[in-house]
Amino acid sequence: MSVYIAYRDLVNYQFQTTLCGGPPTNPDFRLATVKSGVYLLTCGNQDYAVTKERGEQFKEEVLSKATGSHDGYFPRGTEHNGKTTAAVIEIYEDNKTTWYDFDDELMLKMLTELKDELGEPLDRRGLINHCYPNPALPEEFELKTIYHQIYCGPDNTPPAVIRTMFPDTETSRLWSFGDEYFVVIREGLNEKKYKVPDSLIPDIKEKVRELCKDPAEAYVEPGKWESFIQFGKTKERIFTDPDKTLDLLNYIASNSEFDSTSQIDTKKYYPYNAQPANASGMMGIMGMMSMAQQQAANTNSNHMEETAAASAPGTWNCKACGKQGNTAQFCPECGAKKPDGWKCPMCGAFNTGKFCMECGSVGPDF
Repeated sequence: MSVYIAYRDLVNYQFQTTLCGGPPTNPDFRLATVKSGVYLLTCGNQDYAVTKERGEQFKEEVLSKATGSHDGYFPRGTEHNGKTTAAVIEIYEDNKTTWYDFDDELMLKMLTELKDELGEPLDRRGLINHCYPNPALPEEFELKTIYHQIYCGPDNTPPAVIRTMFPDTETSRLWSFGDEYFVVIREGLNEKKYKVPDSLIPDIKEKVRELCKDPAEAYVEPGKWESFIQFGKTKERIFTDPDKTLDLLNYIASNSEFDSTSQIDTKKYYPYNAQPANASGMMGIMGMMSMAQQQAANTNSNHMEETAAASAPGTWNCKACGKQGNTAQFCPECGAKKPDGWKCPMCGAFNTGKFCMECGSVGPDF
């Protein structure tokens, strides 16, 4: 579910979101989900942590006072019902977006009262850690990736972009590709790639369980080492201790078979003869990934990796059953409807892909 509840100056919003040069600024006084279940209140350039329980309670209070509802998104424009200010309420749930009628002055009052009860605004460290809490690792899980890399984030990152992806040539990583696992160990600008034997996977997962018992925080200063593991179909991420993570990757490499070809049989996994998104293959894709470590909705780190398994242009992948390469409006395997577009809660841009084309924020429920 994605929640966006705001008081909007329509003229200023239209001006700010249509500026050229860099990510647009969202001036709304708003309560929004950064991702499912993670609420953030933003007023001006200040952000406030909102617990899941309080965020959902506030949402229900607002909906109980709404005077009407409509399919789709709040209409764009500099005037609404004869006024230049408006209450904007958009709820995305079950592949459907609904916007609600609401009194703008009442919305301003409710948001102000919520802000007053939240205390001090978050600093940058608090903001990152609030937006990206470590989930619990299930007893049984599907391991997707392990990363150890340098976070390369500029000091002038705009407030609208908390996480930004920058290439890191020092990345060591393990990843799954189809039903096989590979590990790469970086040494300066060189790398060594290994094919991980299937018999080693249970041991790796047990060591990952130990690693995740004492997770690291999401916040990382530019130029410092960062590590994380991803698991499950949705690639949930747990941040881990960099030194212990590198030790684990070296352990995996020492018990794996050196691959001198540095090639992967992509024909085995790409549906409909679709080619990898990066002409240099999996190494190019994975090498370009660097933890998107400071962007309000988790930019391209997952996207770059998943592009390798995507189908031909114009197709879509079913979230319900995993069927790839669909071309019709409904999935041929399970009948799920092709996802509609979505509106970015950070900058207001309308998108059809997984990430916002303007600021890189992740879409609802990804």
